[in-house]
Amino acid sequence: MFNQCKNHIEFTKNHTNKPQTDQNHSSPPLIFLLLLSIAVTNTAADSAYPSVPTDCTLYPADVTPVPVPREVYGGGIIFDISHRYTVDMPSWGSNDGLGEFLWIPASMKNGSLANNSVMKLPTYTGTDAPGHMIDRYFDAGFDVDTLDLEVLNGLALLVDVPRDSDITAQVMESLKIPKGVRHVLFRTLNTDRRLMYKGSMTQAMLGLQRTGQDGWEVYDDGRIFNVSHRYTVDMPSWGSKDGLGQFLWLPLSMKNGSQSNNSLMKLVSVHTGTHVDAPCHMIDRYFQAFFDVDTLDLEVLNGPALLVDVPRDSNITAQVMEFLNIPEGVRLVLFRRLNTNRRLMFKRVFDSSYVGCTERDGIGFLSAACYDYSVPAHLEFFEGREVILVEGLKLDDVPVGLYNVHCLPLRLLGSEGSPIRCILIQ
Repeated sequence: MFNQCKNHIEFTKNHTNKPQTDQNHSSPPLIFLLLLSIAVTNTAADSAYPSVPTDCTLYPADVTPVPVPREVYGGGIIFDISHRYTVDMPSWGSNDGLGEFLWIPASMKNGSLANNSVMKLPTYTGTDAPGHMIDRYFDAGFDVDTLDLEVLNGLALLVDVPRDSDITAQVMESLKIPKGVRHVLFRTLNTDRRLMYKGSMTQAMLGLQRTGQDGWEVYDDGRIFNVSHRYTVDMPSWGSKDGLGQFLWLPLSMKNGSQSNNSLMKLVSVHTGTHVDAPCHMIDRYFQAFFDVDTLDLEVLNGPALLVDVPRDSNITAQVMEFLNIPEGVRLVLFRRLNTNRRLMFKRVFDSSYVGCTERDGIGFLSAACYDYSVPAHLEFFEGREVILVEGLKLDDVPVGLYNVHCLPLRLLGSEGSPIRCILIQ
C-alpha cells in the first residue's frame, strides 16, 4: 500500500487486485478523505488525473502540465454522457447561450489562500422535476430531491430513433424495446444536429409527442443509499455564521403567467454541501493549466467501495488503519467519523472545531483537512494529482460494508470544484 514516491501513504487508482507493499516503510500515513482510492500503484501514470509524470517526479513550478479532456474512462467501460457547461451552451429561449455562469471572487492571484468559484445557473439546464410544469406539484414540494434514485440508476438500453421522426407511438413500436427494460435512452436527430453545442436555442428540436413530498434517503427497499446532503438555506457554508442562505430564485413562475416554473440557482461557493475538489483549488499553476473538475477521472469516482467506522476518539493514523483491517484490493474507502455523530452538516453555523486532518492525520466534513491545517493538508493531495477529494458525504444510518459508489460532479468548465451527487448501491 505504500508508494515509494513519497514518505507517506498515497491512495490512487489501481487496476491490479493486490496492492504492492513496502514492508520496511514505517512513517505515519497521511490520509484525509471521505472518499478516496486506497490501492496504490508504484507508478503514477494511471492516476486520478491524466498526464501525471510516470517517474513520480512532480512537475516543477516553471513547467505547465496539460490536462487531457476525456469522455471515456476505464478502457471504454465508462462513458460520460453529460454535457460540459460552457458559456456557449444553449439555454432555453435564449439566442445568446448560457453566458457566464462561474465567477472567481476569491483568487490565488489576488492573494487568497485558494481559488473559490461562485456558480449561477438556470436549474433547467439539468433534470426536471414534476413541479416544472405542474404548479400544484410545485406548491406541494415535489422538487428534484423527491426524484426516485432507483429510476435514475440501473441497467439501461440505448436506442437510435429514426432520424426523420419524433418519438411517437408508431416509432416506439418499431424500436421493439424488450419487455422488462425499465430505462431507455433515446438518441434522436438532435444529436446528429449537435444542438447542445450551439449557442442559440432552436425550437426545431425533435422529441416526444403526446399520443411524495419528503426527500428519500433509501431507495429500492434499502439497496440504494443517498449519501449527498440536501441543499437548504440553513446548511453550513465555509466560514459563515449565517449558513448558506438563499440559493434558489424563481424568476419565471406559473403563478405569474409563465408556461412553466424555471428556477435560478446561485451558490456562494462550488465547495458547498457534498462536493468534489479539483487540484486547481489550491495550486494556481494547475488552475492556469485547466486541471478543473471536468478533468477528474470518473473511474476513480465510481466503483466498489468500503464504508468503515473510524474510532470516535481518534484521527486516522497508521494504528487506526491497521485496526480497521481494510482488505487488500479495496480501492475506494469511505470513512465515517465523529463529525457524522455531531451532525455538523445539519447546523447552520460553520463549526471550525470539526474533526479533520493535520499535516499528519485526520479527516473533515466540509473539508478533508481540519481548519488550522486546511492549506498544507490539501496541498499534500493536490500536488501529485493522484487523489480526488470528495467532501461532505452524508453517511448517517448507512450500514458499514461493501457498496458500489457512484459520484458524479457537474461538468463545470474552468471550475476548481463542483457540487456532486453520490449514492451507494448494495
